[in-house]
Amino acid sequence: MSKLPLRWLHANALFRSAGVIAAIAGSFVFSGHSIAQTQEPAPAQIPAGTGSHHVADINALPPAPGLIFDRRAGEYIMFDELVRRLSNRKYILIGEKHDNPIHHHHQSQLIDALTKSDQRHRAVVWEMFTRDQQGLLDQSWQEVPISDLGQTLEWEERGWPSWHDYAPIAEIAKTHDLTMVAGNLPDDLLRPIIAEGTAALPATLATKLSLPDMPDEIMERFRVEMAESHCNALPKSMLGGFSTVQFARDASLARAMTDIANTADHDGAFLIAGAMHVRHTIAVPWHISRFEPGLDANDIAVVSLIEADDPSDNPPKPQDYAERFGNRDDVDFMWFTNDMVRKDPCIDLTVGQ
Repeated sequence: MSKLPLRWLHANALFRSAGVIAAIAGSFVFSGHSIAQTQEPAPAQIPAGTGSHHVADINALPPAPGLIFDRRAGEYIMFDELVRRLSNRKYILIGEKHDNPIHHHHQSQLIDALTKSDQRHRAVVWEMFTRDQQGLLDQSWQEVPISDLGQTLEWEERGWPSWHDYAPIAEIAKTHDLTMVAGNLPDDLLRPIIAEGTAALPATLATKLSLPDMPDEIMERFRVEMAESHCNALPKSMLGGFSTVQFARDASLARAMTDIANTADHDGAFLIAGAMHVRHTIAVPWHISRFEPGLDANDIAVVSLIEADDPSDNPPKPQDYAERFGNRDDVDFMWFTNDMVRKDPCIDLTVGQ
């Protein structure tokens, strides 16, 4: 089997042109709700024919950095209203684009606000920490300054962006005495799963995850996404293996959330993960519902930070962004942000390096 660097095994950025996650800005007023100002907003575009002084439907405006859209309600809302609508939900999954540093600030902002505003004591589950790191994470959490935690846990050596960008999330967790949970599969299991499937899982973990056969619809979506997220450079024979890894990783994150949320000292969990891991119909929420079949659907909420497209004559609508996840029902709230200048990741990719 061709070997790929671990950074590609971690890849979930999918749909690079639609990047997902990141930075609120601005001060807008929608239906009486204002979004808190953190930086100068990008000017909102006025749909053609409405005039510059009157907008018939503010929710018809195209997304821009700083706006938060409640997809199910079909309306823009302010940050405080987002917190109110999320209040007391058991599981809150906050999707990101890994290399956008501003979105990690907003993840910490949301965790802070929710922890202050409701009665839930949620743990913080991380995609970026693996299950075999939990012991070191627990020890370091008490002994190591937050600024040094990434180095202690070999954060950047394992392919993640700067720990400095993620540190505010850990700082907020420590401020509120929230448990930090390593949710992902150990790195050394990824290549065996690609080659051997779920048979490569250790018996104890296999029992804990209790993976069913992957539904055909999920397999088909994963195969397409694995191909696209790896620049269509993967042999077709490997797409099934990579899809199985994604399915197992989602199950691992979901199990970490449900395990910690149902202990004596906790009654919920946040998830910090790439946006493609937090989709309702295909990813971690799907497995949460499998592990807790009696859970009310409203107890799982997905917030995805999404980089807004550059202004254009025919800008996409909020629902268009939702459909980029593969199914518009995959996301509840979309928090639009600035994007970042990036080099095309496919330029230097060589499968087999």
